[in-house]
Amino acid sequence: PQDNDNGTAMRRNRARGDDNQVPDHSGGDSSKYHGNKRSKKYTRTGAGGKLFLFAVILSFSMAIYVGIVKRQHNSTFDAVPEIGGDKIASTGSKPEDAEIPSMREEPKVNKIVPTRDWSHCIKNPPSPKETTPVESKLEPMWLPAYPTSLPIQGYQDLIATLTGVQKAAKSYYRSSPNLKRCHHKNGEDKIQAVTCEIVHPIVPCQRPHPSQQAGIFSSKILVGLRNPLTAFSATQQSKAETYHGQQGQVEKEKWIEFRDDFVGSTNDSHMMKEWKNFIMEWRDMKPYTVDAYMPWEYWIDETRGPAMVRRLSLSFKKQGFPVLYDDEDVECLWYKHIYEPIIAEKNKHLEEGWYEPEYTLNQLEMIAGELENFATEIKEKMIRGGYPLLDNHLYAILQEYGRTVRSAIQKDIRVDSR
Repeated sequence: PQDNDNGTAMRRNRARGDDNQVPDHSGGDSSKYHGNKRSKKYTRTGAGGKLFLFAVILSFSMAIYVGIVKRQHNSTFDAVPEIGGDKIASTGSKPEDAEIPSMREEPKVNKIVPTRDWSHCIKNPPSPKETTPVESKLEPMWLPAYPTSLPIQGYQDLIATLTGVQKAAKSYYRSSPNLKRCHHKNGEDKIQAVTCEIVHPIVPCQRPHPSQQAGIFSSKILVGLRNPLTAFSATQQSKAETYHGQQGQVEKEKWIEFRDDFVGSTNDSHMMKEWKNFIMEWRDMKPYTVDAYMPWEYWIDETRGPAMVRRLSLSFKKQGFPVLYDDEDVECLWYKHIYEPIIAEKNKHLEEGWYEPEYTLNQLEMIAGELENFATEIKEKMIRGGYPLLDNHLYAILQEYGRTVRSAIQKDIRVDSR
C-alpha cells in the first residue's frame, strides 16, 4: 500500500538498508525514488524544489496584499471625501479631479488660534458715528518706532478707519513733489496726517533735527518698541525683503553671521546700544513729551491689543483728531486690521517651517543684563523725580522684556549650542 507518512517511509527504508533513499516531494507516487545513493543530480533537484515552493508562497502572499490594498483604495472613494468643501460623488472609482489621499500622514502644524470668541466682530461689525468737523488745523504726532515694532499695513488701515482720515498714518521718509515730512505742500486740509512715523536716530535726521520742527508737529509723541529678543532677527528679515528681494526666511547661516557681527556677546553690543539710545533720545527730546508707549507685544495680545487701541483713541481725542468709534467698538477694528493679518502671517510661517532665530547663551545673558540695567536706570530717575510721568510704563515694559529673556535662558529657548 502507498505510504503517505514520510516519517514511516523513512523508517521502513532504513529497515531494508536503504538509508540514502528519500521520499519524492514532487507529488508523485511515494514509492518511487531517485536511486539508492544521494547524487549531485538529486541535490540540485531538491534545491530547485525548495525554490519553487518559496516562489509559490511569495506569489500567494503578494496576491493577498494586492487584494487588500485594492479594497482599501476603493473604499476610500466610496467614503465620499470632501475636497475644497464640495463632496465627490460615490462611483466606486477614482474621480478624474479628485485628490488621492496620501498613505503617509503629514506632520500636523499647531496653528495659532484665538483664545477669545470674535465672531461678533465678523457678524456685526461696528459702524462709524458722526463727529464734529475739525475747525482748525491740527499738526501730526511724531511716531518714532523701532524697526519692526509696528504692524505697518495693519496700523495704517486701523488709523484711517478709526479717524476717518485718508492716509492718516504717514512716513517721514516718503516724499513727492507735493509731500515732504508728512505735510502736503500748500495743502488746505485741516488734518494732513495723524501720525508721522520716523526711526531717528537709527537713521539720523539732522537737517533739520526733529526738535527743530516743533512748530509743525504736535508736542505729544507716541513711541513704538519691541523686545530685542525678536526685534533684531525681525529687522534683519525686513531689510533682506525690502532691499535684497528676499523670498522666504533668511537662511540660518546668514542670521548667525548677522547676529554675531551686530548683536555680539559683550556689554558693548552695537544693536543693544542702538536700541537703548533710540528710546532715550525721544524720551528726553524737548519740547516733546511721550504720550504713549506702544510695544509690539501688545499689538498681538488679545487683551492688551484692544486696550492699546483705546489708549490711542484717547491720545487722538486729546489732540483734537476725530475718533469715529466708541471704546467698546475699537476692539473689532483691532481684530480686523491687526490681529487677523498678523496671525495669518505667523501661521503661514509655521506651515513653511520657519526656524526660531537662536542666540548663544552668552548673548542671552548679555541682552537680559542690559535690559535689567536699563530698567534700574529708569527707576532711579523716577525716584529722583522731575522726569516724564510715563516712565513707570517704560519701567514695566523693560522689566517684562528682561523676564522674557531670562525665561528663554531657563527653558533653553533660542539658545544656539555652538
